Amino acid sequence: MPAEPMAMNYQIVAGIQALLGVPDDATWSPTDQEALIKASAAVKKKIQKILGVTVDGWWGVQSQNALNALVSACEACTTAWVKGKASTFADPVDVARFKACKQTGKSDIACSRVGDNGIGQFGDVTAQTLTPFVAVHADYMISRWGSVHAAARRPVLVRIKGKTQEIKVGDRISERGRIDLNPAACLLYGIKPPALVDAEWRWA
Repeated sequence: MPAEPMAMNYQIVAGIQALLGVPDDATWSPTDQEALIKASAAVKKKIQKILGVTVDGWWGVQSQNALNALVSACEACTTAWVKGKASTFADPVDVARFKACKQTGKSDIACSRVGDNGIGQFGDVTAQTLTPFVAVHADYMISRWGSVHAAARRPVLVRIKGKTQEIKVGDRISERGRIDLNPAACLLYGIKPPALVDAEWRWA
């Protein structure tokens, strides 16, 4: 059975993003456009071939119009799932490691490599079991919303072991292939920190 048109559209957009080396979340953003303009002629030719326009490596009106039409028709773009792993953060062990590191006189940045201070990127207390928070990579925040700050508390859907929950972005993670779950988010899935599990997520 052939793929649904909308599914094909977001797969094509994600494929173009992969060629550009930007997050392949199928959501076109100013960051993606900038990467496209800066791309080599060889990469532009590959994208032009995908779009079915003149393959000359020069990004002009014809090429841009074709891309715009694809993105505009991509109603399913914001529903593309990103597959990867979910780790845990801001749990008691994580916070204890951070505090122990700080007692040695090291900086917050240095100690964040071994633990967590329990406070998210946007000032939310993440070391608690009442409000679920997730951390995603900055590249995905910028790609979807234009900046890290603009992604603050935006909802994402997280699917683990077939269970999907809506969780707000409260922090960012340094590893692009992962998302991070705070203790409250872990409770939604019955996960006991520290843990690393298969997961999928997308912007809600």
